Order: sequence, then C-alpha cells, then structure tokens
Amino acid sequence: MGFRWILGLCVLVGSASARHAEDGAISQFRRDLLRLGYENVALETTDSTLVVWCENRRIRYPVVWMVEALSLAASSVPREHRVCVVAERFARPVVSLAARASDVVAWMEGAVPTSAFRDRLTVAFAGDRQPPGRLNPSLRRVDLMLGPGRLLTELGLPGDWIRATFDVSAELTTALAPGLIAYGRMFVPLHHRGGPVDNEERYNEVRPGSFLLSYFHSLGPSAFSTVTMGMFELRNWQYDSYGVMVDLFHATPDGHWVIGGAIGYLGSATYRVLDDRPERYRVWEIVWPPKDWPYQAVIGYRFDGFDLHVTARWGRFLAKDRAWQLDVERKFGEVSVTIFGIKSDDRVGGADPVDRNNVRLLGGIRMQVPLYPRERSMPSRLRVTSAASYVWTYRYRAGHVGVNVESGHRVEDIIEYYNPTYIRNNLERARTQIRASRLQEGRGRREVTTSANAADGSH
Repeated sequence: MGFRWILGLCVLVGSASARHAEDGAISQFRRDLLRLGYENVALETTDSTLVVWCENRRIRYPVVWMVEALSLAASSVPREHRVCVVAERFARPVVSLAARASDVVAWMEGAVPTSAFRDRLTVAFAGDRQPPGRLNPSLRRVDLMLGPGRLLTELGLPGDWIRATFDVSAELTTALAPGLIAYGRMFVPLHHRGGPVDNEERYNEVRPGSFLLSYFHSLGPSAFSTVTMGMFELRNWQYDSYGVMVDLFHATPDGHWVIGGAIGYLGSATYRVLDDRPERYRVWEIVWPPKDWPYQAVIGYRFDGFDLHVTARWGRFLAKDRAWQLDVERKFGEVSVTIFGIKSDDRVGGADPVDRNNVRLLGGIRMQVPLYPRERSMPSRLRVTSAASYVWTYRYRAGHVGVNVESGHRVEDIIEYYNPTYIRNNLERARTQIRASRLQEGRGRREVTTSANAADGSH
C-alpha cells in the first residue's frame, strides 16, 4: 500500500514538473514573439494544441513571419502536439496555418522536403477565429512610409511621343481600432513631361493624394468586406474623386476560387494649381452632389504549384463606361507581373460600334517590385519606413477608359499575401529566408561573444 502511494506521488510530481516545463517553454515563446516585434499576440492552449494569434509589421513579406511564428510555436511544445498560427491584418484574423509540431521542426531542419510538408500543413482562411485578450497591440501606432509615388507613361502619342510623371510620396497609416484604418498620402513631384489636360501645373508642386477611413471586417471564415470613405487619388492624369466604396469578397476556404463585388457613390474633384493670375493659387474643384455609381463583379482563380492568378471583372468604371477587364498575374515571390486587357463600350466622338478604328480596346502591363529593406525597425508610436513595394503600370492607349477605383484598401489589396494558395506556393521561399536570417543572427552572436572574450583577455 505504501509503495503504491509513493509511486502515485512520484507520478504526480513528474507530471507537475513536465507541465511546469511546458508552461515555461510557452512563456518563453510569448517573450520571443514580443522580442521579435510581433503585435496583437494572443495564445490559447489545451492538452494537445497551441494556437497563437499574431501580426507583424516588421517583416515586409507576410509569408515569412507566418512561417517563423509557426516554427517558434513548434519548438515550444512537445513534438506530438499540434500548433496553429492565426495571422492577422490590422488586428483582424485572416488566415490560419496548422500542423503537427514534429512535422514543422523536421521541415525547418530540412529532414522533410517542402513538397511533403505542404501536404501535412493545413492552410485556410480563418476570418471567424477571434482571439482572446492581446499583448503588444498595434492600435494607434503610426507608420510613415516614404517611397516612389507614381510613374505614369504614355508612349507614341501624336505630336508628343512621350508623356511622363514621376514623383515620391509620404504615406501615414494607423489602425484606430481593429479593422478601422486611417490613411493619408501626399505627393512630391520630381519630373513631369507633357500632359493631356490643361491643369498640369498641379504636377509641379506638392499636392494631396488620398485621405481615407477604411473599415475592414470579416463576414465569416472566408468572407471579408471593406467600407472606405474619403478623398481618392485615382492614379490617372486628371481626376481625383471623393465618396464611399463598399467592397465584398468571398473565397473558397483553400483560396482557389474568389468571387466578389464592389459599388461606390462618388463625386469628381480636381486639385488645381493655377498660374494664370498674378499669384499662383490652389483650389479644390468639387462637384456636388456625387453622381457617379461605379460597380463591379469579380471572379478569380489561383493555380497550385506556381503563382498564376486569373481575374475577370465586369462593371461600370469611372469614365461611366461599362467594360470587361481580364488580368493575368504571375508572382515570383514578392515580384509580380500582370498583363491586362480592357474592352469598353465607350466611343470616341460617338463613333459607331462597328468602326474598328474607334473601338475602345486597350491593354497593358503592371509590375510590382519590393523595396529594401526586408525588415523594418521595431514597432513604436511613430515609425518611419520605406514603402513595401513599387507599382508601375503602362497602358498602351491614352485616355481614362476602364479606370478603376484603386484606393489601396480593397479586400484584395489588404489580404493580397494572405491567400492560402499563395502561402502554400511560397513555403520554400519563406523557409529559405528564415534559415538565412537565423544563420546571420547566429554569426552576429558569435562575433559579439568573441569580442567580449577578447576584451576580457586583454585585462
């Protein structure tokens, strides 16, 4: 009887010690996330699972910090446990990555190839997985982003073979509440040549761009919406606009198929800088009340294995033209190249639709290139960073046919790198960056230790 009692006591003590060690590892995991600059951190544990909610504004490429968080979580629990990372955007849950800890560790160490790990990893939209209380919240922290503004070009035009505008921009972004985003942008001109409008003087001075409030919200596991209101800079030569846009987005859980739509209530506005009087003056020319009702229906499909994304749009664009637009996008990690075509019912000078010389068919190419550095400074109340990427668009025909409301705060813009299919396609790229970063960090620590030992030996 006494032996059984002693044996039971030993088992209880051993279990308590193991539990204490496990709790200590999870506490260390939480500290590691905060040390690395993760925000909106929340943890939930059971006997066999660890779920972590987090967001990271330091690492430019979201897939990298998702995989990094998954790797750190797997290293903090017993190998038979299951770990899940719910990635957030503006403090809203978007997508989850889940796998057995043993599979994650083996994959990070190179014992399991990425092709096999992809089958063991569950990636799905998770907009309905709300976190418990957060640590290190990102709310009301402001990012000031500096970078290229726009590079607009039109080539081969009659009487003026090239028209071009190049400027830089300063952007302020902050989340006032979960999903509620305040955004402002100013443009500083660097170069301007030609222009199809009579008020091109506005491109020769600092001018306002977009000033918006946007609310990003989940309507289910894989359904999201945004409501954006304010002043829009529409990435064309002449017109700004103001009003409200509502954007809806629904995807299959694995991210392959996407359907959505958008509708707006907009008025035209032009920021003019004129010098036809003794003193230059600046004025907003605003049409009231708003009269434009742009709308769109969208369907898209993403392919497994390589990042090819095909999107078709139909709707009423900002020139009041109804048009089809087809985008074929190929991503190479953070670099993307998109070929697009537009067919519009707009006519030049009331030309008959059968006049092929005046049918509004146009197309072009859009390129997005990431900007240095890969990692920014630690989160703070005000952080100055470079823009994450630079976008250049070329349309082979001049004009405003098929001009879209590109506020930068549509659902597809906000969660561009959070699509489950995109994450699965870029696991190897993310792992390579993480392992290179850890190797560099290890070398830095060894150099610091060597320097400290040398300093000690010199005394």
